Amino acid sequence: MVTFESDDNILKDALLKSIPLEHSCKTGGCGLCKAEIISGTALNEDMEEVSVGTHILTCQSKALSNLSLKVNYFPELANIESKIIPCKVSGLEFVTEDIVIIKLRLPPNKALNYMPGQYIDLFFKGISRSYSIADFSPDRNELELHIRRVPNGKLSSLIFEQLHLEQLMRIEGPKGTFFVRNDNKDLIFLATGTGIAPIKSMIHRLIDENDIRKKYIYWGGRYDDEIYCKDFYQLDADFDNITFIPVLSRNGNNIRYVQHAVDRDFDSLSNVSIYACGSLSMINDVRELLVAKGMSLDSFYYDAFISSISKGIS
Repeated sequence: MVTFESDDNILKDALLKSIPLEHSCKTGGCGLCKAEIISGTALNEDMEEVSVGTHILTCQSKALSNLSLKVNYFPELANIESKIIPCKVSGLEFVTEDIVIIKLRLPPNKALNYMPGQYIDLFFKGISRSYSIADFSPDRNELELHIRRVPNGKLSSLIFEQLHLEQLMRIEGPKGTFFVRNDNKDLIFLATGTGIAPIKSMIHRLIDENDIRKKYIYWGGRYDDEIYCKDFYQLDADFDNITFIPVLSRNGNNIRYVQHAVDRDFDSLSNVSIYACGSLSMINDVRELLVAKGMSLDSFYYDAFISSISKGIS
């Protein structure tokens, strides 16, 4: 239970106080930040005054009094502090026509403490956008991001057209509540497009920790060249407990999407934890389709990508 009084939306106020309430999209679309009011009153997402027993979306609601909420608490994130850090572009790799892998080197005295799966906000020329952390090298103090060019996207257009090596930028983070939980269940990872970035970070940390759980990685794209992280094929070959399944939507196969591939491959999902990263429509489809296969919503974790275009802030 978390208690506080807010002058802003409840989620923003909590995060400013280093209280990591569960969330993903911050726009009210994904429903991950839902919480139950234990005491007090709030103005909900429909601008209605609500009180005890009501469920609200914390990213769209405002406290009208001292407020107590029943929410998920993550001790794993308690000591992780979000900071604004200057950085310099140390690597640029255009892996497809519309996807670039960027490496950002942080100052020697600015180490990044994060949980794989979290994201940062990237600032460039007065514009900021959120991107998942694909990798972090402590030896080089270097961060890796995967960025897709969005049609008419202000920041992604600047990155593709003007970014160069040694360019100075800023990040703020880490942020988010998407990370691998410690349980005894096998793991299924679902990603589309650059949604593979946090999955990559999670998988490599699990390997470093000698995690023995079975791991199934489903990555969806349109064509084979969009499966740009080829090292997943090698991980599949090197580790008996890692299975990599690319899913191509335009190669003529009957299975076009990652959630349908999981539905095909598993008779039951009652004893697995599922981690999904991609568009909100994919997340919603996964939830609807795989619950019928026994997936528990308590073991379904996700990070929903909502473009700035769809939010009206391109």
